[in-house]
Amino acid sequence: MRRSLPFARETWWKMAPSQSKLAEALNTLIAGRNAAVTETPAGIAVNELDGPDADRLYTLFEEAGWTGITAEDQAGSIPRHLIAGNGKGLTITASRPAIPEGIEAILTRSGFEALLDRPPASAIVWIEGLSDVIDTRSVRYCPWWHEGEFQPQAGAESVAKVNRLLGRKGPGDHLGRWLLKAAATPVHQAAIEPWRLRAASRLLRAMAQEIEPDNRLLFKGPPPTRFTVGDEEDLTADLFATLQSVATWLLENERELENRHGLLAAEIARTATRGGSAMDLASTLRLALEGARIAYNFGVTQQNKDTLRALGDLRKAVSEDTAKLSEIMRTLGTAVAGAVFANIGLIVARTTLQTNAKFVGPAAMLVGIVLAIYVLSVIGSGVHYIWVQTYLRNEWRGSLYKFLSDDDYKRLVEVPVRRAETAFWGVAAAGILMMVISLVALFKIASA
Repeated sequence: MRRSLPFARETWWKMAPSQSKLAEALNTLIAGRNAAVTETPAGIAVNELDGPDADRLYTLFEEAGWTGITAEDQAGSIPRHLIAGNGKGLTITASRPAIPEGIEAILTRSGFEALLDRPPASAIVWIEGLSDVIDTRSVRYCPWWHEGEFQPQAGAESVAKVNRLLGRKGPGDHLGRWLLKAAATPVHQAAIEPWRLRAASRLLRAMAQEIEPDNRLLFKGPPPTRFTVGDEEDLTADLFATLQSVATWLLENERELENRHGLLAAEIARTATRGGSAMDLASTLRLALEGARIAYNFGVTQQNKDTLRALGDLRKAVSEDTAKLSEIMRTLGTAVAGAVFANIGLIVARTTLQTNAKFVGPAAMLVGIVLAIYVLSVIGSGVHYIWVQTYLRNEWRGSLYKFLSDDDYKRLVEVPVRRAETAFWGVAAAGILMMVISLVALFKIASA
């Protein structure tokens, strides 16, 4: 959904250089341990400043369009013109420019790291210093004031059911935030580095079958192989892209997670010549993915063979049902034709015999009734067969053919069977009508 920006783009372009200077100044102070920064959705607080640094930051906040700027120490608020002359222990607080709802905005590296260490609260995150849009499966990271639509993708978000965690450092949940929509997306800008380092660590851990108490990743194999992966891992661009491709295949489908995870872990253990570091593990992924895909496709092919066999049996059963109904319709047609012609013969016989032959009328009526009962018995046999087959299809639908969607089942089974049943009911109705007409005519003439 497109969000309107809180003020005109022209205003932002004027303030952007000042905000970049502000972010650079804050990151420099943090790196030199000259300040402690706390970012919140509402604003920012910079602690442990000396007078000159506090005065410079105050000016940068003003130039960048931040509001509610205050300076204080343990004694309380400090007037603007007295900030530079103060000693250490000052705190500068400021409120952010208005941010659209549903977006988190980050100014400093430490604020970005803190955001990544907690569950994602927004699907869009603005990062100061980032020049390109980076789309993960569940979160978009982009420059400040970036406009555009973002739709999260579905997929497995946790590997808890296939990853046994005995140590303290697991892959965690919300894996979609670490998985790029396009595996080859460049992510080696400095502004996105905290995400990249954590993504490498989380996705590598997600592939392990077990994380041991010493936090080593175990791939059981055979042969069993162990790797050591830290909280942050810096992979080369090629290895990181490979990791993203493998993780995409692994986490693509929630239903297939267990099957794919087992195949991939086994291939990693088989492919790796030895254990080692995160770099060693990442180096095995390309070959491991090829082996896992082959094994997975072979399994799917075997499943497809079973599915095709089941579909063949279903087609045979439907063909037999329709053939049986066709046979019943032929029998019914023969019975109706025989009964009608017999009734016509009795009518002819009654009209040509002597009028004093009293036994002919009752005999003709009796024969006509017997023929009607025979026709009705054939129709009843067909109705009973239809009822039994309908009952059996309803009973076995959910067990034998649950792999078929409702539309496929309707197209493969219900439509041809319904056509055959409709034809049977048409023949039965026509037969009953002809039988009734000929029987009524016979009764009238025979009783005359």
